[in-house]
Amino acid sequence: MKNKTVTNQKITFCMVSLIIFGVTTFAFSQKVEDQPIRLEGKLQVQIPDELKALHITNPYAKILIEVDDQGSILDSMPVEASHNGLLSPALKAIHEAKFSPAVVNGSPTRSKAAVYVNFFDVEQRIWQSGSGIVPFGDSASDAAARRFYQVAPGRFVYQLSKPKDLDTPLKIKEGKLRIYSSEEGVRPQGSCLVEFYVGPEGKVHFPRVIRSDDEDVSMSGLLTMRGTSFESPLRDGKPTCIRVQQPFNFN
Repeated sequence: MKNKTVTNQKITFCMVSLIIFGVTTFAFSQKVEDQPIRLEGKLQVQIPDELKALHITNPYAKILIEVDDQGSILDSMPVEASHNGLLSPALKAIHEAKFSPAVVNGSPTRSKAAVYVNFFDVEQRIWQSGSGIVPFGDSASDAAARRFYQVAPGRFVYQLSKPKDLDTPLKIKEGKLRIYSSEEGVRPQGSCLVEFYVGPEGKVHFPRVIRSDDEDVSMSGLLTMRGTSFESPLRDGKPTCIRVQQPFNFN
C-alpha cells in the first residue's frame, strides 16, 4: 500500500543554487485548444488620479493569468506596464473580471493566457478631442511631476528584467526543501529542473517542471518552489519581475 508523504528541510543556497535567465516573452505549454480563455466583457479601467497629470500616451498593463476549469483565477502576475503605478489597479481589475475557461476536446480545462488592461482618463480624452477644456492636473506640483515624467518615461516602465539589470542579486526570503514520497519510507531519487517567475512582490508564479527523472522528484521540486518567496526584485529602485530555472538533485 502506497502512502504519500511530504517532509520539510531548510532550504539554503548551498543546497539549491539559482540559475537565472532574462526573457522578453512568456512561454505557455504547447497544446491545441478548441477555445482559449475568454474574457466576459472589457477590461478598461480609469487611470489612477495620481497618474492623470502625467498624460501617459498609452497607459496599459499586461497580466499573465492561469484559470481553472471553472473560470476562477489560480495565479496572476504583471509582465508589462507603461507605468509601474498601474500594476495594482490592473491586478484588481483582473480579479474582479469574469472569465470563461479554455475548452479542449469539448471539456473545460485549466489553462494560461496573457490579458491586457487598458486605462483611460475621461478629462484627457475630452481635451485631446479639441474641446479646449483643461485636462486633470494643472497645479504646480502636477506640472512638476509631468515634466519629470516626460524627461525620462522609461524609468517608470515595468517589464521583465535580466539578471544584470537587477539592483541586487535575487535572494531567497523564505523557503524549505520539501520532499514528496508516493511510497512510505522510499526517498525520491534523481533530478529535475523547475522553471518559474518571481513577481514584483517576490512571490513565485507559474512553476512548471521542464525536465525530470521521476514524478516524485517533480512533485518535490514544485512543492518546494510553491512554498518559497524571495526579496522583491528591483531595477533602478523600481519593481520588476524575472524568470528563473531552479535545478533539484535528490540522492
